[in-house]
Amino acid sequence: MWRTVCRKWKDVIDGCPSLWSKIVLGSGTKHVKPQLENSKAAPLHLEILSLNDVYEDDHVVQLLADSAYRWRSVLLFEYPREIIRRLGSSPFTLDTLNIHVTQIPEDCRFFNLIRPNLRKLTLVKSTIPYNFDPTLGLEELHFSDVREYRKDGIRHYLSVHTFHQFLQANPKLQVLELYGYVYPSRSNHTLQSINLPKLENVVMHVPNAFHLFWAEHCVAVRYLAGYLVERPPPSAWTTPGHTLRRVERMKISVTSGCLRVTAVTGPYKVEVTLDGMSGHSERLLCSILEDFLDEAEKDIPISARVELGLFADKPPGRDFDLGLEVLKLLQTPVWNPSSGENRWRIPNLGTISMLDPGLPYHHLRAFVQERSNGICIQPASAVTGIFIRSSKWDEDGGEDVLNEVMACTGGENDD
Repeated sequence: MWRTVCRKWKDVIDGCPSLWSKIVLGSGTKHVKPQLENSKAAPLHLEILSLNDVYEDDHVVQLLADSAYRWRSVLLFEYPREIIRRLGSSPFTLDTLNIHVTQIPEDCRFFNLIRPNLRKLTLVKSTIPYNFDPTLGLEELHFSDVREYRKDGIRHYLSVHTFHQFLQANPKLQVLELYGYVYPSRSNHTLQSINLPKLENVVMHVPNAFHLFWAEHCVAVRYLAGYLVERPPPSAWTTPGHTLRRVERMKISVTSGCLRVTAVTGPYKVEVTLDGMSGHSERLLCSILEDFLDEAEKDIPISARVELGLFADKPPGRDFDLGLEVLKLLQTPVWNPSSGENRWRIPNLGTISMLDPGLPYHHLRAFVQERSNGICIQPASAVTGIFIRSSKWDEDGGEDVLNEVMACTGGENDD
């Protein structure tokens, strides 16, 4: 459109190769030849939305194949089998490949050609063959609802074992994202956790893959999972645990069927949300919190100031009280092998928030006093506030009842 404004604009645009370097295939092919010519030697960014028109023009197919050495990024919504069949042996500079809603064939010559320089791979709602060799040297890997064909020809969810192979082949990953579902295998818990020392950003929505890797230097970690039915291995929490050691302030929120741990301030971002667990899974939730804290504080305690939210309901007739169990967990010292002494979990616990009417005051008073007692163990930081909220969504903090709790001589607010 801008070329029609005036002759000068047309000359400027025609003389700027980068303005012609993005080629979209999906509605006609008339633009392909002039774009290839005007882009000169500039790297090409190819988007294949549909090939219906392309395959009707054999000349365009050949032009695209001949220009493949200039491809820098490719987005595929359809596998370009005929174009790839015509590719020569010239070195490829392609570093970014996005494949959406596509079945990758068994004889995928394309991946063999682009392996040396490929750095970013995205697969979305796509299917890989059973004999697919993971690409080496990736810096970014994004999987969303990926499937695979098994040897028996059945299309299934991506297996834990296959995803583990991708991680093993790419130890220099900097960005990792996994959405959808990963099919567990018999060797799920025996696969060795892979160290990804350069990993900086990770998003995981698949709990049975949390334990497949670990990283010490992440700056952004996001783990989300729903409907957990079994306890993940402790190594599942190594990566977010290491990142939490460097944050300034964090929140731990426990509700009925949900555990949420987030970094509130500081340069690092952490979010771990385990949601959708039924009320009967509260013992599992408490066990997971214990594993999480043990892994995060394996060598040194978390130094961040911690806000604890206990918002779980206790249904009538049920003996297990999740809020009290969390207090009991934090009131029990753990052994520190590096110092040879006992210590408190999250020693800088600052505030506790609860839903009205809150936990029994005498339990809260015992908790605060126990952690402040330095007779047998170095005391933790003093709790500075205990808040009663009408809703866990309250932003004003609620009513501070710390003084009432510490003045309690019995069970004043007990049911």
